[in-house]
Amino acid sequence: MILTVRIEKQEKNRLEEFARKKRLNRTQAVKELLESGFMLSQLQEYKEGNLSLERLSEALDVSVIEALSLVGRYNAHPRMPRDYISDAREFAQKLQEK
Repeated sequence: MILTVRIEKQEKNRLEEFARKKRLNRTQAVKELLESGFMLSQLQEYKEGNLSLERLSEALDVSVIEALSLVGRYNAHPRMPRDYISDAREFAQKLQEK
C-alpha cells in the first residue's frame, strides 16, 4: 500500500534526522516510527485501564509475557485505585498473621 502525507518542514527535518541516526531510509524510518507510536499508544490505553493485558498482547501481536515485559520496560503499569491497594495490604497482613 502506498500512503502519501504532507508534513511540515520541521517534521520533515525530524524524520530525516531520525533516519540518519538509525541509518534508515525515510520509508523505513516512517514505518519504525509508526510501529513505535502505535505500541506506545496501546501501552497508554492499558495504563489507563482501557485495555486488558490480553487485548494489549493481541493488539501488539505479542505473547502475554512479552506484553508484560513491554509494560515493565515502558513503566505502563495500570493505575490501581487506593481502596484496591489498601485491601491488598490488609489481605497480605492477614496472611502473615496465620
